[in-house]
Parts: sequence; structure tokens; C-alpha cells
Amino acid sequence: MTSDTSTLRRVVDGLVDAGLVDPARRGEADTVVRDALGSGAPSPMAGSLRRRMAEIAGYVGGAFVVGAAVLFFSATWADLTLGVQVGLLLGTAAILVAAALALAAAARGRGGLAAGHEAVRRRLASVLMTGAAGSAAFGAGLLLADRLDDGSLAVALAALVGLVVSLAGYLVAPTTVGQLGIMVPALVAVPTFLDSLDTDSSSPLPLAALYLLLGVVWLVLAERGVWREVLPARVIGCVVAVLGAQVPVFDTLAWPGYVATAAVGVAAFWLYVVSRAWPYLATGVVAVTIAVPEALSDWFEGALGAAGVLLATGVTLLLAALAGLRLRQEVAEG
Repeated sequence: MTSDTSTLRRVVDGLVDAGLVDPARRGEADTVVRDALGSGAPSPMAGSLRRRMAEIAGYVGGAFVVGAAVLFFSATWADLTLGVQVGLLLGTAAILVAAALALAAAARGRGGLAAGHEAVRRRLASVLMTGAAGSAAFGAGLLLADRLDDGSLAVALAALVGLVVSLAGYLVAPTTVGQLGIMVPALVAVPTFLDSLDTDSSSPLPLAALYLLLGVVWLVLAERGVWREVLPARVIGCVVAVLGAQVPVFDTLAWPGYVATAAVGVAAFWLYVVSRAWPYLATGVVAVTIAVPEALSDWFEGALGAAGVLLATGVTLLLAALAGLRLRQEVAEG
């Protein structure tokens, strides 16, 4: 008689449910049943290898499909009408969504995808939904750019389409890829919406404030467990917060950027003390290392030169690293 892993699991579960096997001895029962069935059930390592190979095959197959589509349409895309272009993109998004939902159905829904043994299906579904978000956003962007006079508003609305599809994909199959699929269109939507609102384009403060707010909200959701992958969520939120603090530096209001970056660093050190999560410690070191040399270079109006700025960066990094190590030791001892 042959048996696979699912059959073996059902047999052992049946024995446990019938009270014939102590649940604490499930592992021993698993071994006994496998041996009694003539080792027909594959080993967990073999099953894991097959799942990984199937996952790789899925990614490779998808890459070939995308590559073939790119090659096919690259030569004819400009000759297609707008309706055909939008239809192809939205149709592609629909197909990818259908494939992701089929994977979810095979895993018995979102709850099944969240289970550890369905990690392969969860990752594949997430990639498919993220690809669908990109296709939907591109298609919506083409259509909106043709219908709206405001190009910035068209891009912002297209980014929102991608954000909504990515969010739906994350609800179906939560992964780090899904988080990135949500954050990227959000980062695109913020500045394009500001442009469409005819805000004072000479001031970078509204964009900086919104990016900072986005990073803070992301971190709050991470700490509250809304994001399933807490560590990547902390990294993403910290990166966006530092980016928001640095936005004024890229424009004409440098000093607010230095102060904001230093404040992000101090807040990150405090969050590390509270949570003991290393992304906050790393963010504190990086933010301080960025802010101090920038401020010194600006204060001396470039008189430090490249060597002076490099020296200031090195000293600041060294001091920040030492402070971080000291803080980590104190947190560990506490």
C-alpha cells in the first residue's frame, strides 16, 4: 500500500482523535505509521525540496511568460490603440488575480495561506497579486492620462489603483513582497497628489511631513501586529521615515532636514530601548551619521572639503556605533 504525506497525517490524526495515541507522542506515532506503511510516505525533507522546486518552477515560468510578452509587445506596442493597450494591461491584471485566488482556494482560503505549510502558495500568490497591481496601475495610468488634463492627478490616481490592488493582495497572501507592493505606490501617490493640488512647489515641507507621517503610521501598524512580517515592516517604516526627514535637504530648506533627521535618529534609539528591535538601533546610527556631517558641511559653507566631510562622517559613525553598542548592552542587561 502506498501513502503520501497527507495520508500519513490523516492516519495519525485519526489515531489521536480516537484516543488511541497520546497527542504528546504524535511524533513517535508518525514514525511508526510511516515504517508500517513501508516508507511509502516521502520524508519531510523530500517534500520540502519538491515544494521549493515547484515554487522555483512557478517563478521561472512566470518570468518566461512576462519575457515573452515584453518581447512580443515591444515591437508592436506603439502601433496598438489606447483601448487595446489598456485592455491588455487590465486583462493581464485580471488573469494574475484569478491565478492568485486559485492558489488561495487550493489552500482553503486566506487562513490556509497563512499556515506555515502553505508558505510556497502564499509567496506565489503574493507575487501574482503584486504583478497584478503593477499591470492595473499601468493600465489605469494610460487611460487616466488620456482622459484627464492634469498629468500629476492621473499618475496619483493610477498609483492609488496599484495601492488598492496591492492591499487586497496582502489581505489574501501577506508577505514582505506584498508590503513593498503597498509602499511603492504610496510613495508615488503622495508627491503627485501634492502637485495636482497646486501646493507651493518651492517648499519641500509638505512632502517631507507626509513621508514622515507615512513612515510613522507604518511603524505603528508594525508594532500593533497589523503587518504579519514585523521585522521587514520595521525596516520599511524606518527607511521611509529617514527619507521623509531628508526631503528638505534635497531642496532649499536644508536645516529643517538636518533637525528632522537627527530627531528621527533620537526617536529610533528610544524605540530600540522600548522594543529591543535591531532595525531601530540601526536607524538611529544611520540617521545621526547622516545628519551631523550634513549640518557641519553646511555650517562651514563647504570649507571642510571632501576630506573634512569624510572625516566628520567617520567620526560621527564611530561615535554613533559606540553609543548604539552601549545602548544595546544596557538594554540587554536591563
